[in-house]
Amino acid sequence: MPLWRMIVTAINLVGVRFMGAGIGLVSQILLTRLMSQADVGIVFLGMSSAAILSLLVTVGYPQLALTCLPRYYALGRKNLAAAFHAAFWRDGLVALAVVAAVVVAAAIASPLSPGLKTALVFGLLSSPASAFIRINSAAANSLRRFALSYVPDFIYRPALLLIYLVFAWGAGFHLTAIAVLWAFVIGNSMVALGQALIIGKHGAVPPRLHSGLRNLAPLLRRRAGALVIVAAVSNSFADMVNMIGGVLLPHEDVALLGVCIRLAALIGFITQATQNFILPDLAVALTRGNRAELDTLLLRFNGVALAAIGASLAGTAAVGQYALRIFGPEYVAGHWPLVVFTLSQGFRAASGMNQHLLSLGGYQTKTGGACVLAIVSLGGAAALLTPQFGVMGMAVAVVIADVVWALLLAVLAQRHTGRRGDILALLRARR
Repeated sequence: MPLWRMIVTAINLVGVRFMGAGIGLVSQILLTRLMSQADVGIVFLGMSSAAILSLLVTVGYPQLALTCLPRYYALGRKNLAAAFHAAFWRDGLVALAVVAAVVVAAAIASPLSPGLKTALVFGLLSSPASAFIRINSAAANSLRRFALSYVPDFIYRPALLLIYLVFAWGAGFHLTAIAVLWAFVIGNSMVALGQALIIGKHGAVPPRLHSGLRNLAPLLRRRAGALVIVAAVSNSFADMVNMIGGVLLPHEDVALLGVCIRLAALIGFITQATQNFILPDLAVALTRGNRAELDTLLLRFNGVALAAIGASLAGTAAVGQYALRIFGPEYVAGHWPLVVFTLSQGFRAASGMNQHLLSLGGYQTKTGGACVLAIVSLGGAAALLTPQFGVMGMAVAVVIADVVWALLLAVLAQRHTGRRGDILALLRARR
């Protein structure tokens, strides 16, 4: 792909992500204005459980598809691409059965609150469609059909929910958590079906019985499984925070937690958008082996990302309470937790490009252990702090987990690639 085309694609992706984030933000405002705080908490839990359960159902194959499928297509081995999708169906259906059994058991026999049980059930109902969107988005990306890869998930899926909320508001309907979650499930299913029809035979089409395709599942299973943990921390961390909060906090506080963590994640997207622009140049510098050029790129990225997060941190401290008032007066209590969540994004930015250095070097699965320890740190700190300090305790637990994750990524990057991409290492090397 020419450099100009790469830049245009990155700009389009950033625009799509920002548009999707804007649609999601408007939906959150409508939810908090039209529903009780407890019902909003249940809706947030349902959406987060759908994200986590669908990640488990895919068993890591979408992340693996981003590297495997382009290689198969480049070699002209369409049979291997078909075998890859067959492996996804073999492992995905088994994972879906296991996840369904666990959720049903939790809904029937566990001491979880009724609201959390409802959220888990609707997360299970939505997980097949969400998993289908994940794998077909990865397949479309491998085919360079970038609009089909990003637009359905980032634009159409949240837009359908927003249309329902606007219609319910205009018609004067009394919204309940159950009604909104049904709309969420139906919208996900419509997007998954439409995307699958457009991508056609190149997507995750169920294999025919006795098709003669090679069984790649045993070869791919271990790598794909490791990538589930990596994706959970990299892409679905806010949803994990919500689910842990759902166990430890009342639903009213979960609504507050959900608003704050989503606003902080929107701020953190600034860092991710910057990474999209620098990755092509970073790959070129790594290929050339030009260490000076590489260090300059990494230092430039860290400077821009930290400046953006620093400005956001000052902004949330100064005017965060006024921004939260848009959601309702009861959400102003999340002002200082929002500041702490924004600080956690700063630690992620400070870790720099260590994760991308590991990925570009082929060591992505090596980060699985770091992600596990980050999740353990999050759960342990949350269990200790949240019962006493509520949402603020959850925010501090997130900071602890992000610090652990950043430190471990730095160690792994140095060990496996011989260099680090975080700001501290770069400044020390510059001295």
